[in-house]
Amino acid sequence: MALYDAFISYSHAKDKPIAAALQSAIQKLGKPWYRRRALRLFRDDTSLSATPHLWPTIEQALGQSRHFLLLASPEAAASKWVNREVAYWLENNSIDTLLIGLTDGELAWDDSAGDFSALENMPLPPGLAKRFPSEPKWVDLRPYREGAERTASKRDAKFTELAADFAAAIRGMPKEDLLSQEVRQQRRALTLAWSAAASLLILAVAATTAGIFAYRAQQEAIVQRNRAEATLAAATQTANNLVFDLAQRFKNSIGIPAALIKDILDRARALQQQLSNSGQVTPDLERSEAESLMETVNSLLAIGDTAGALAAAEQARQIFADLLAGNSNSADYQRELMVSLHRIGDVQVAQGDLAGALMSFRDSLAIADRLAKADPGNALWQLDLGISNERIGDVLMAQGDLDGALHSYQVRQDIVSRLAQSNPGNVDWQRDLAIAYEKVGGVQAAQGNLTAALGSHQEEFAIFDRLAKLDPGNADWQRMLAVSHEKVGGVQAAQGNLAAALGSYQEAFAIFVRLAKSDPGNASWQRGLSVAYDKIGDVQIAQGDLAGALKSYRDGLAIAERLAKSDPGNAQWQFDLGISNERIGDVLMAQGDLAGALQSYQVRQDIVSRLAQSNPGNAVWQRDLWVAYVKVGDAQAAQDDLAGALKSYSDALPIMERLAKSDPANPGWQRDLSVSYEKVGNAQVEQGDLAGALKSYHDSLAIRERLAQSDPGNAGWQRDLSVSFNNLGEVQAAQGDLAAALKSYRDGLAIAERLAKSDPGDAGWQHDLAIAYGALADVYSRLDHLDDAGRAAARRSDHRSIGCALAGQRRVAARSGLVQRTDCGFDEVTIASRMSAELICGGF
Repeated sequence: MALYDAFISYSHAKDKPIAAALQSAIQKLGKPWYRRRALRLFRDDTSLSATPHLWPTIEQALGQSRHFLLLASPEAAASKWVNREVAYWLENNSIDTLLIGLTDGELAWDDSAGDFSALENMPLPPGLAKRFPSEPKWVDLRPYREGAERTASKRDAKFTELAADFAAAIRGMPKEDLLSQEVRQQRRALTLAWSAAASLLILAVAATTAGIFAYRAQQEAIVQRNRAEATLAAATQTANNLVFDLAQRFKNSIGIPAALIKDILDRARALQQQLSNSGQVTPDLERSEAESLMETVNSLLAIGDTAGALAAAEQARQIFADLLAGNSNSADYQRELMVSLHRIGDVQVAQGDLAGALMSFRDSLAIADRLAKADPGNALWQLDLGISNERIGDVLMAQGDLDGALHSYQVRQDIVSRLAQSNPGNVDWQRDLAIAYEKVGGVQAAQGNLTAALGSHQEEFAIFDRLAKLDPGNADWQRMLAVSHEKVGGVQAAQGNLAAALGSYQEAFAIFVRLAKSDPGNASWQRGLSVAYDKIGDVQIAQGDLAGALKSYRDGLAIAERLAKSDPGNAQWQFDLGISNERIGDVLMAQGDLAGALQSYQVRQDIVSRLAQSNPGNAVWQRDLWVAYVKVGDAQAAQDDLAGALKSYSDALPIMERLAKSDPANPGWQRDLSVSYEKVGNAQVEQGDLAGALKSYHDSLAIRERLAQSDPGNAGWQRDLSVSFNNLGEVQAAQGDLAAALKSYRDGLAIAERLAKSDPGDAGWQHDLAIAYGALADVYSRLDHLDDAGRAAARRSDHRSIGCALAGQRRVAARSGLVQRTDCGFDEVTIASRMSAELICGGF
């Protein structure tokens, strides 16, 4: 039995958009509402999305097709691939099964020669010469070659009628009969979902009743039992298709509330499960159910339902595990099990369960490794092996294991690099290679190797630039090109090259402006534009242009507000709205508008508080709630509302304690916890609670000592430790325990000296060193029993403090405000740290 109703052959250089539009139109003509498509057409860009782009695979697809649809053009006639596909078809099939759609050039039949005339712009491949017994009917698609995507999106009636010529021929029915079946217009997604679910519910009740009755009544005639089983199987497959389609449709929906999306998906899945449990289902139906569950995972993650997403992913994994147990030699089931483990790991990452995610991804890697070793020439399995390594790299990156992450990313890069070199024309592999460069560049930036990071991101950019120029109408390539501009800009900003960074961000902004104007209803492009405004605002702050940054952030906020207002239940859009308010609060703080800053921070806090309460298992939202409390506390402290600041910091502390306890191996959360203790300690010092502050500082110090010992080469953790010693010394000195204060300050000074010596040109280290010398000099001056040597040491410390401070001030000024430190030596949240964090974590 043929797998495909038709094989589409076309020129990739010119006819990809019209091929896609034609495929979509043909597959939808006469489609019943409960099916994904009326016909199944092979087109390499869709059917080979996860299959090697090699001739044996194309040959296999040709052998499994009933018709051959040629999009004729001079480019197609010159294409070696089109000629090869035509030759294979004619060797194995009748010329009557070959259909022609003319997209460019001229076709003129010469009756005397019994063939098409050999014109200069002949659109037919040479292999079709003298092959037609009489003039064939061909369809003129030339008016639609340009703007095919707009034609498809607007459902042009004339284009649909032309597509019906092909659909009717393929289905073997009169064109007018086919068009009479075609619905005039698809209903809105929400109406379709409810009506489909209601219809299925009726079908399910009838099918389930029939199935149970048939199985319990042994004496019933076999024909009745078979009919019940067939009805049940059809209903089950319909339910599986419904869940899959709804999940895809709702993934990036605008205007449909997230709560309603979840409710519809839950109802459809419940119906799906009811049907599956009502009788014996085939392996194909079980596989279909699992695939629809995995698609549901993506939709539930998009609306922030991590618990529902994990349940769906686990259910899919169990189905594939059971299928594999019944057929252990099936490579397909092994691969599906691997993909389900990827889904589970993705959800665990969203929940902050990095250890669990690492285990899931390593289990998937084991399967991918076995498949790849079994057939090294299978490109799909090589890609799977690379993807598993990439996901492991993502988790190691989040855990702070930069060397491990870099190794995993480089394995992925090596695999996809070999594939891309073997077939430079495969755009999917070129895209994968660009993403591999992006991942490697992210680690290099996190390691401080900015030169290497810039090189990696520039390689990424070069690939997406080529792809975008090859196909200017491909919106996805344009979006990826914009993101590449942002990646390059992030490294340039971290290098202090703010002018270049601003230029890169503005290039990205221009692309997102064009995309957003072309389709105002596309939420992804609107969000991309909002992020582009934020990126530009980040550089403007670093340049000292606070007014310009505030305008950019408010432009981004306007977009975030529109998206959030369109669906108050969409967690991602609410999250973005909170971030925009936080950025505005940062600028207002820098401008001295403390009241305005506090208001913006409180808006952010209210949003993330609702999100965190709606899903306590989402670690990302829990940490963001901690950040929101800290930001509010900082604004309150700046307004001298010390009681309010202490309450905010104290409310933040238990959140981070829970996170750090849930994953002690996560260094990021451990550091956050040390900062939280320090913030509380700072507020206690301001209120005169020295005993409470000393305990808070000791708690912070204990964490920082463990982190510094675990990675002595991590300068940031070493500096944190130095700051903790200084904090202790300050409180001990205030309590009159000068001996203890002297020891603490000396311990902090030893670290500051090592850091300053490692990079004499770093203004921040020099500034810290000045503070350490000054603190030490202050303690010396208060010790009454100092001898001449002690007084000399005090004078040296004082002089060194002044010298380092002056050097630090000069370098800080030279760096245009990129480094901002408080008098106590503790980093406040600045734009420089934010840009570095986004660079390390991947940003948008």
